[in-house]
Amino acid sequence: MDIEGRDDAVAHPRRDAKSEAAAERAGMTSPDRVVDSIVRAIRAGVYVPGQRLIEADLTRDYQVSRGPVREALKRLAAEGVLTLTRHRGAYVRALSRAEVHDSLMVLEVLVGLMAKLAAKRIAEGDNADTMREAFRRLLAFRNDGGTAAFLDERRSFYDTILKIGGNHELQRMLPLMQIHLLRMQFQAYITPRDRGKQFAEYQTITDTILSGDGLRAEKVAALHVRRTRLSLMRLPDEAFPAVRATE
Repeated sequence: MDIEGRDDAVAHPRRDAKSEAAAERAGMTSPDRVVDSIVRAIRAGVYVPGQRLIEADLTRDYQVSRGPVREALKRLAAEGVLTLTRHRGAYVRALSRAEVHDSLMVLEVLVGLMAKLAAKRIAEGDNADTMREAFRRLLAFRNDGGTAAFLDERRSFYDTILKIGGNHELQRMLPLMQIHLLRMQFQAYITPRDRGKQFAEYQTITDTILSGDGLRAEKVAALHVRRTRLSLMRLPDEAFPAVRATE
């Protein structure tokens, strides 16, 4: 979610992402491949928050022994993607109310900074065109916002902002998979009216970044995350079916 002049990885994100992923997978260990496959399945909506992952199914689907599967599950749990329970196994992480609140408070600051940095570099190279294209692709889902494809495109939108900003440490600090899980967990609670507001805010974020006004871009991006947090905090308890690791 580093551009110097023209960056083809941003101009053609899907093409380059596929070729890079194929190259990376070629040198992966068995646990690496299982981790990569589970993450891809989560991004595609095959696995959803709260869903149990059964070791026997994973060994069959990914054609590896239980050892690499168990190592992969432990690694993903350490990264906050899965929850490992004592007696019930592994689940795709579903965030509790407190975790959602605390995560979005941190994201408010990080996303604001991300937009500010992008605004400061928007005049360089093809950054402005790249930003417009990212928003154009996202806008195509205005009336189809409940799909895995929409979640993927929204992630790409924020990835583009981050890449334009060019801060590698910020890229490292952002909990990308946790953000994706959070979005998946609450898609069913988003109304068409909420969706309209979301896209209006995406438009505002895009416009302020394109204007080059870093302080305003920081403010509107942070406000977008804050509004999301306040909205989610009003949801009923059943929206937060977190699995406890002590079960």
